Amino acid sequence: MGGLPIILLHGWPQTSHAWRRVAPLLSSECDAVIPDLPGFGFTSKPDSGFDKKTIAQRLRDFVRALGLSRIALAGHDLGGHVAYAYAAQWPEEVSHLVFIESSLPSFGQEEAMDVSKGGSWHFGFNMAGDISEELVRGREKLFVEHFMRREKVGLFDSNSVSDADIAYYARALQRPGALRSSFSYYRTLPIDRGDNLVWGQTPLPMPVLAIGADWGYGPASEHTIRRVAKDVQGAIIRRCGHYPAEERPSELARVIIDFLAKTKSISR
Repeated sequence: MGGLPIILLHGWPQTSHAWRRVAPLLSSECDAVIPDLPGFGFTSKPDSGFDKKTIAQRLRDFVRALGLSRIALAGHDLGGHVAYAYAAQWPEEVSHLVFIESSLPSFGQEEAMDVSKGGSWHFGFNMAGDISEELVRGREKLFVEHFMRREKVGLFDSNSVSDADIAYYARALQRPGALRSSFSYYRTLPIDRGDNLVWGQTPLPMPVLAIGADWGYGPASEHTIRRVAKDVQGAIIRRCGHYPAEERPSELARVIIDFLAKTKSISR
């Protein structure tokens, strides 16, 4: 590896496939590492350990197995939760944090979960227990397509993700244990809330870029991360929904590259 190593963490209900258009665009400046989050894609499906503190520890073990001691992290959606847990626990090992269309329990997530205030119903549904898996099993494509192509916090251009891409994500959720694993990221949110409250008492020291989309979370990602970090820049990607890596890959890559270039010298 010759460039700055950056770990790209996907969101829900995706896999590392989400970064397929962005990674080549970063290659001139970065060495991108794109894992499936534990429990997603081709990874194992353990029975427990889906709180973000534990997931971050597993990710750190992976990073160290690659021989990397200091990295940049970019996390979208639930990947942002994991990226924050990593950066909060080992700040000296993270040179930059990119927080994309995400929020954090105890620091803004609760509003997104409150359907009475316009929040999404899927938080409660995914946390409900075995009934969630039973209702979705056999309907994975319908489930994924709903969230990616819904009008609110979906895609601005519904054609930017193909039917084949949605089928790919659906097949990933059809693997044994995959639905349970993906829902477990939500069922551990109460644990994450307590961990975040502790970590949030010490602001993140590294440069942070918060990226929102005007048809997604908008400025909410920046509002969240400013509560737990002291060096934050914000960016909004226009004509974009909740999935900028798939919908506006060129714009997303350029914003990330510019951020890394401007802050590289002060983060060593």
